[in-house]
Amino acid sequence: MEKLIQYCTKESLYDGAFNGKVGWHAAGMGYILVTENGKLIVIDGGCPNDTEDFLALLEKNADGEKLTVEMWIITHPHGDHDGVLNTISRDPELLARVEIKEIVYYFPDEFYDKNGNYTNIAANENMKKTLALTGAKAHQPELDEKITIDGMEFNFLYHTYDCKVINGLVNCNVCSLIFTVQAKNKKIIFTGDANTRNLQVVSWLYRGKLRCDILQMPHHSLCDTGLLEFYKEVNAETVLEPTCIAGDRAMHSELYCNTECARWNEWAELNAKTVHKTFEGTVEIAL
Repeated sequence: MEKLIQYCTKESLYDGAFNGKVGWHAAGMGYILVTENGKLIVIDGGCPNDTEDFLALLEKNADGEKLTVEMWIITHPHGDHDGVLNTISRDPELLARVEIKEIVYYFPDEFYDKNGNYTNIAANENMKKTLALTGAKAHQPELDEKITIDGMEFNFLYHTYDCKVINGLVNCNVCSLIFTVQAKNKKIIFTGDANTRNLQVVSWLYRGKLRCDILQMPHHSLCDTGLLEFYKEVNAETVLEPTCIAGDRAMHSELYCNTECARWNEWAELNAKTVHKTFEGTVEIAL
């Protein structure tokens, strides 16, 4: 049976202070897709301290056979997303427990952040080491490319094909991949930590074609990202929020709830029939 697993990251249990200076780092993100014949696909994974639990969750879903990940997608190179993969690749004992066939990523070197740093150059050097250690094949998706694994179709709607559009914006969150997954009965859209401008581009490119059953909310449902037009196009009945306790509380408090993005994010929540927040526990959804 096809299914989606939203992993409850350790960072999502953070329940401390949350404001412009502290707490924004806390969330992590890790998803596992299981195809009809039991093949495993990973999206991100979580922070380094999630490695053992996430690996155990993969093994649990490997039906007792040698753990093999057919495709590991890294939406963007931040530690709460690629930390598990980096940790596995650099620990021989952990790496011996899993075979990773392919790693999908897209970190454009020419992107620079708000401080003028070309941060993806270091990220690509790190990925080269990860690929060498794991022996995985590297794949950088083309715009609108489709990949099918065991009947499950991945359609990559967005990668940073023109850095001039996003250079100088925040950090490499704005380089997040955005893609859909079409399973037998449900369609999912993953946004990673996409920025509002990324969502605008996808809405322009795919107007009338974005309808999905399940939406992973961008950038941990924080109030710096969101787009009502995008959410209305997707019109998801199920919303996935890789967020932490403190962040969720803050985004619904007077401190942040009146920002434009917070109101848009609230619309997506209220429009959905079901909302799964990471800190509530690991959840499985039949597809």
